[in-house]
This record gives sequence, C-alpha cells and structure tokens, in this order.
Amino acid sequence: MYDLTNFTIQDMTQCGDALEHLGYKARNLEELTNSLVRYFYDHLIDKRTGEKSAALVRFFMTYPYESLDDPLRQLAGKMAGNQPLTKTTSCLVLMATAGVQPEWNTRELSRWHRVIPLVDKQTADKHPMIAQLVYQLGIDINDVLNPHPTPEIELESKIFNVFHVPDAVGSPHIPAQDTFVIPFGIKSALGFGSMLPTGNLFTVVIFSKMRVPGNTAEMFKYLALNMRMAVLPFVSKKIYVNEKTVLEETERLKSIIATQTSLLSVYKKTAVNQSRRLEGFSWKFTLSLAKFTKKAWLYLSLSTASSLFLYVFYATHIEFLLHVAAIPLEVLLGALLIEKLLERKEKAEKFNQLMYIKSYLYRSEMRNLFITNFNSLKFPVITMPKIKNAGLDELKQLRSEADHLEYFSLDAMELVIREYVAAYSVFRDFMDRASTYGMDTLFQDMIYILHFIQDVKLFQQANPDKPFIYEAQEHPFLMEKTKKVLGDGTRNFWII
Repeated sequence: MYDLTNFTIQDMTQCGDALEHLGYKARNLEELTNSLVRYFYDHLIDKRTGEKSAALVRFFMTYPYESLDDPLRQLAGKMAGNQPLTKTTSCLVLMATAGVQPEWNTRELSRWHRVIPLVDKQTADKHPMIAQLVYQLGIDINDVLNPHPTPEIELESKIFNVFHVPDAVGSPHIPAQDTFVIPFGIKSALGFGSMLPTGNLFTVVIFSKMRVPGNTAEMFKYLALNMRMAVLPFVSKKIYVNEKTVLEETERLKSIIATQTSLLSVYKKTAVNQSRRLEGFSWKFTLSLAKFTKKAWLYLSLSTASSLFLYVFYATHIEFLLHVAAIPLEVLLGALLIEKLLERKEKAEKFNQLMYIKSYLYRSEMRNLFITNFNSLKFPVITMPKIKNAGLDELKQLRSEADHLEYFSLDAMELVIREYVAAYSVFRDFMDRASTYGMDTLFQDMIYILHFIQDVKLFQQANPDKPFIYEAQEHPFLMEKTKKVLGDGTRNFWII
C-alpha cells in the first residue's frame, strides 16, 4: 500500500517492480491495462483512515481512426461533430478505468471520454486537461496528432514525464468542477506516461482525494518507465495501423534495452541523491550535537549549582540561599538569550551580504537583462536615467505600478526571455549562495527561475526556429509561469 503524501523511494521501487510483474502475467493489452488501473486504485490509500485515496484511475492510449472498431468509430464521429475524420486521425481511447462509482469501472459506460478524436491542435485545446497533459509530459502535440513511428526516439529527450495538478479545485486544467472535482473531493490530479516506438501515446491518470506533493509526482514520472516495460511486450501486436503495422522484433528489443538502461540510470541517480541527503542530514546533526556538547558543561554546572543552593535552602530555610539559587538560572537564561540574539544577528549579516551581492549582480552581470526588460515594457515606463533621477516618492510609485506590467508585444517578451537564458549561470550562482547562507525563500525563488530557464532551453533545442513565447501563449499554465518570472524580475529590481 502506498501513501501519496509520503511516497518513498522504497515505494517507487516496489511499485515499479509490481507494474512490470503485471506485464508478465497479462495475456493481452486489454488485460494489462485493466490490471494497471486496478492496481493503483487498490494500492493507493490514506494511511490515516485506511481508505482508498484515488477516486478514479484511467488508462488512455492514442490510436488512428482506422484501427478503431465500428462502435468506437461511430462514437468518435459523434464526438467530432462536423469535423471530418480521416484514416490517420489520432484518437485518444479509454483502455481501462477503475473508480468509486460503479459506472467508473467499465469503459463502455463512459459518456465523454471513451474516445476523443484529436483532429487538430485547436480540437486538442478544447480539452484543457489533455492539452496540459501532453504539454507536461514533454511531448510535442504535433507528434500526437501526426505520429511518426520510429524506434530511434531518445528516452533522454523527455519521452517520460509526469502530468501534475497539485490543486484540482479551481484549476482550468481539470474540467467538470461542479460535477466531478468538488462532489467527489478531488484534491490533485497525477498522470504519467510515454510514447511507444510505434507512435502511440499512453498514460495513466489518477484523480486523488489527497493532495499530491511535488516530490511524489517527481518519483511517479520514473514509474512511466516501468509501465513502458510492461506495455512493450504487446507492441509487436497490431496496435498501430498506419505506416508501421507491426514492430520488428529487433526494434522492440532495442526499445526494451533503452528503457532498461534509463531505469538503471534513474535508480543510480536516485540512490546518489538520497545518499547526499543522508550525508547532509548526518553532517548537520553532528554539528548540532557538537555545538550542544561543547556547552553542555556550562548548562550542567549552572543547573547543578542552582539545585545545590535550593537543597541547602530547604535544609536550613535561610532565605538568602533562595536568591543565590536563582543566580545560576538567571545566568543560564541570559546565556541562551544572548546566543539566540547572536545567531539572529549573524543571519541578518549574512542576509545583508547576500543583498549586496544581489545589488552587484543586478548592476553588472544582469544589467542587460533589466535594460531589455524595461525597454520592452509599455507600462509602466521605466528607464535607467528615470530611476537615477527619481525621488523616493517616484520610486515608490514605479514599484507600485510594476504590479501591473504590460509589454509592447510577444516579440518584446521573447527578447527578455532570451536574456534570462543568457543569465542562467548568474541565477545558478545566486541559488548556491542562498543555499549556503540558509535563505530558504531566495533559494526557492532561484529554483523556480532555473526551472523556467530549463523549460525554455529544452524547447529551443527541439524548436530552434520558433520563439518560446508563442508556445507559452498556447498553454495558459506556461504563459502564467512566464509572466510570473518576468514580473517578479521587474519587481525584485527595487528590493536591493
């Protein structure tokens, strides 16, 4: 049994082994997918209550329209409305389902998700969860709409990833808020999957009644590899009717070997990271223990002296001894207070040092970033001469206006994004300093920016001729992240 709020590395390993074992036992793909959704539905629990934590678990896979049976074709036609379907139109098919409602345990009873034709990008965008799922899995939507079966797809280029909506209530990526999310207490959504060498996209989506934290979602993306291992033995069957109807045995074996290699790499990396965390904890614990031990003699001596005077007082009833007994306790309390004050002062000094470093970076190595950002703004109008000549009230006004930024154009925003990418090493260095100085908030801010820059880099590698901002415009979640990074950068300029 697994608790999504406390999903450990041991859980990840055990769950991954179980998924592969289900692949060995299954006789066909339908049997496998049913086993997979049932496994997650039965084994994800709330350890506080012992109840199942998943309200609904579903397995989807894409197929071309021509490979569907007649009932699914007819249903796909109704779902498409007036849009014509071709033989190669990709359709997202519900392969298996398990949930708290009786009708959620039979895919034939699904009214809206049994088959979803993905005629074009606009059609996919009409299904916000699907569009966001594909985006977060790191797969180009065009590869889903027009798949090109090939065994040479590299696993390293985000072929396995995770779809994660930590807060389902109110999320634009999870539809049916009033009929599904709120009535059934859905807190988070978690999906993970991959592309098969035949061009089929497959994914498991879990709707959880418990909030799924980011570290759990991160480990679930590695389970996509285990699930891929379970599915691959069935790839040699006719599951894709287009350019490649049957995957050759050598190609299938190459894909299995590549997946196993990635799994081994994942576990090695996870083991190393876990070892470093344990070493870091051990080192901090050792330092704390040494610090306490170093002063233990003082605490013990003062406490013993106070106890001795109290004992004599109770034996003799000389009131003067009671006052004497209080002196060591007062000294002990004073020592503790002074120690805390000194620690606070040291932390404040480190914070000031970090702010001086930040001021230097903003005015030197990151100067181009801020100049480009300011020049790209339609509102408020900010220039370096204006800042230099502004009084305190004017600076406060500019800072207040920075809460409502407006750029001249998307192309202007793209210029700023490129400057962020160019300043990657500066943000990385500042993150290291924030970590060293124990500034958790600044550390988290730098992590957020570095993740954004990494997203931009990955997109630029795959689409060297396409501006990132246009990709962000097509995905509300990504556009929101872009605006936050650029907006925070502008506002944080004043906090130096």
